[in-house]
Amino acid sequence: MSGMHQPVTQETFIGNNVDEPILHEIDYHDVALSKEATRMVHHGARAVLRQIMPAADTDNLTASQAVALFIDKLFWEENSGGLIMCIDMSERSYCLPIPSTHWKVRGSEGPVQ
Repeated sequence: MSGMHQPVTQETFIGNNVDEPILHEIDYHDVALSKEATRMVHHGARAVLRQIMPAADTDNLTASQAVALFIDKLFWEENSGGLIMCIDMSERSYCLPIPSTHWKVRGSEGPVQ
């Protein structure tokens, strides 16, 4: 049975985690989005709603309504610094990646443009 286990080396450990996302849940109250991120979420929300509710009038969906759809589950991805905004609908999860340059933690220094 000892042949089943291989010693863990630093190379193995590093190699296995290079592409693995490291997610940290973050509260939506702590997040500020740029205008571009808000546009991304608005576009993504329309696409999700068209997919799960084809008869829905997505043209009248406001940006604030779109953002409100995706505030239930937010994650900071440690490797990229990006934000992942998720919603559970129709027994599926839909997630939108937001690049690190388009969001920040509220109260932190530096503008989000």
